[in-house]
Amino acid sequence: MTFDKLTFEERFDGVQAWVKLPNGYEVSVIKNGLSYGGKKGLYEIGVYKGEEMADPLGWGDDVKGWLTPDDVEVEIGKIKSI
Repeated sequence: MTFDKLTFEERFDGVQAWVKLPNGYEVSVIKNGLSYGGKKGLYEIGVYKGEEMADPLGWGDDVKGWLTPDDVEVEIGKIKSI
């Protein structure tokens, strides 16, 4: 999935998009004043499996921030390939 295909909605004083993947993971892509990197125009992603947050790529956390649009694409591609 390419970043320009994400559908962002205004949320949490910023924007958020959701990506539902065929393997059951859902990825939240967010940029706001509280997200990691949001004040610098960067994005944070969080990963869910059902109702629970997940860390399928071994980040050591269930969110990853300070991401450029290209970084978001890469991380979504990795999660999709699981």
